[in-house]
Amino acid sequence: MARLTVRLPDSLRERLARQAKAEGVSMNQYLVYALTRASDLEPAAQQRSRFELLRSRFAPDEAEHALSSLLQSREEP
Repeated sequence: MARLTVRLPDSLRERLARQAKAEGVSMNQYLVYALTRASDLEPAAQQRSRFELLRSRFAPDEAEHALSSLLQSREEP
């Protein structure tokens, strides 16, 4: 197993510590979980394809709302 040292702003460290505590895990476990989840995102080409499909389904004046909806759906577990 590898070791990694990272410098974080105090505010980010505190937020991560609160999130880890809320999950009932150590900061290390929480960070491993968060990094694993982030690394599993779709490749950029697939994201671009999904965006182009979504964009083609909406009128230009609806694009902002459609993009916001898409981004919100990506943030939900």
